Amino acid sequence: MRRNAHYQGAAPAALSGQVTVDLSAISDNVRSLKERSEAPYFMAVVKGNAYGHGLVEVAREAIAAGADWLGTAQLTEAIALRQAGVTVPILSWLYLASQTSATILEALENDIDVSLGSVGQLEVLVGIAGRLGRPAVVHLELDSGLSRGGARKEDWAELVARAREAELDGTLRVRGLWTHLAWADVPAHPGNATAVAEFEDAVRQAREAGLTPDLRHVSSSANILDRPEFHFDMVRAGLAIYGLAPADHLDPADFGLRPALSVTAPLVMVKKVPAGTGVSYEHQAITYEPRYLGLIPLGYADGIPKGISGRSVVNIAGRAVPVIGKVCMDQFMVDLGPDATGIDVGDTAVLFGDPACGAASADDWGAAIGSHGDEIINRIAPRLPRAYATAAYQCPDYQEPAAAGPGNVA
Repeated sequence: MRRNAHYQGAAPAALSGQVTVDLSAISDNVRSLKERSEAPYFMAVVKGNAYGHGLVEVAREAIAAGADWLGTAQLTEAIALRQAGVTVPILSWLYLASQTSATILEALENDIDVSLGSVGQLEVLVGIAGRLGRPAVVHLELDSGLSRGGARKEDWAELVARAREAELDGTLRVRGLWTHLAWADVPAHPGNATAVAEFEDAVRQAREAGLTPDLRHVSSSANILDRPEFHFDMVRAGLAIYGLAPADHLDPADFGLRPALSVTAPLVMVKKVPAGTGVSYEHQAITYEPRYLGLIPLGYADGIPKGISGRSVVNIAGRAVPVIGKVCMDQFMVDLGPDATGIDVGDTAVLFGDPACGAASADDWGAAIGSHGDEIINRIAPRLPRAYATAAYQCPDYQEPAAAGPGNVA
């Protein structure tokens, strides 16, 4: 019976999978990205529980590797970081502007910067800051074409004028100006240059209104790697920190980046079936010859997308074996081929991890369902236990993957 030394770790207490986060990959990725950035400040984006990797654990690792700032979508994430003892500056950008919001007040009490993209939000923050007794620290956001958060350019002049009034009143401090590009994941798209030109004009208007922001920031991961002229005073690294491709044409390995997260599970059953056997619900896959099938105890309740059936592979004992049949709520099947020699019940199945070590990547899985790796890693359910590896990384001693036969007939 063969075991995978890197991915297996401690045997799970129950028939479940295991999420392993390689914190050394996080730190190495942060350092690699900082070396490529021409901006003086570097923000590590840890929204969504650090893309499913673990909010506090990743934040601490990123800071140790040189991150100057952290970014979260929600205020509760930023507050949790403060409660965990994180002291670096944090920007949070998604909240309900409510005059009675205790969460906004708690965020400001914890020295969390917040994004500001409308006069309505400004009035709320000014009111809360008045109760707090010190200014709310904000980054004014320009909507440069994403049509999401931020003020449109026709509303920008009013926002910066009102922000300057609030600064003079002592209820607001504008620390930054920022935008997010609609074509951020297509760095060469001409829309990016147009948006950046609009941003530069917005910066000029803000300064003419009397604002003196310390930070201008535009670039997310793809622009860090591919558009150095967009770096300004700070870059915001998200996907690339986790070793995933921030754009279709950017291979993380080309930039010294590697995936930090792997998902594994034990193989709990192996059975031989004859030709013509229907597999899983509705028999959407039928064996065309005698095959061995393996059962993996993960399903869509764990975040495994149904769309991977017949389109993605799992690595078991160094062999790439395809997913076969419809993914169920708590389990799915893999096609072990006509000969399952060398594969045993209890072996570790690597769903995705580091492709340099023979595993499929989360990006591979994302492509299989017409999406990207960030959707895959963010879907992994909290019920799967997380383990954190901090030792120097080494690839497992994989066997040469066997050629996978066509186990599915639609």
